[in-house]
Amino acid sequence: MSLKPFLLIPALSAVLLLSACAGPMPKADPSEAWIGLKEEAPNDLLAERVDGKRVDDGRFFEVTPGDHRLDVTLFEDEPGDDNQQDCQGRVEYKHFKAGEHYTLVESSLGMTVRATLKDAQGHEVAATQDFNCMPG
Repeated sequence: MSLKPFLLIPALSAVLLLSACAGPMPKADPSEAWIGLKEEAPNDLLAERVDGKRVDDGRFFEVTPGDHRLDVTLFEDEPGDDNQQDCQGRVEYKHFKAGEHYTLVESSLGMTVRATLKDAQGHEVAATQDFNCMPG
C-alpha cells in the first residue's frame, strides 16, 4: 500500500491554511469592534477564541460592542534557536465599541511575554497576564 495518499492530506491542509491567511483582510463591519494583532518579529500571534468560541480567521477578531474575552496563541521563535514555544494568552475588556479599531500588541522582555490591547488612539485599555508557554 502506498503512503502517498496519507502524505498528501497533511500537505494539502497546510497549503489551504496558509492560503486562507494570505488572502486580503476583510472590510471591518461598522457595527462591531475590530481587533488587529501585532507581534514582534519573528513571532506569530494568532486569534483563537472569542468568549470560548473559535474564530474563523486567526489574523483578527471582530466582536459586538460590550464585554468580551479574547484568547490568543503566540508562536515564539528564539533567534538562533530551532526551538519554538507555543504560548497561550487571554485579554478581557468590558468596553468594546462599535466601529472602533483596537490592536492587541505582543511584547516580550526576557522570559516574560505579554500583550496589551490598545484603542485607535494608541491608549492601553487592557492587558493579558503573562502568557502560559510550553515548548512546541
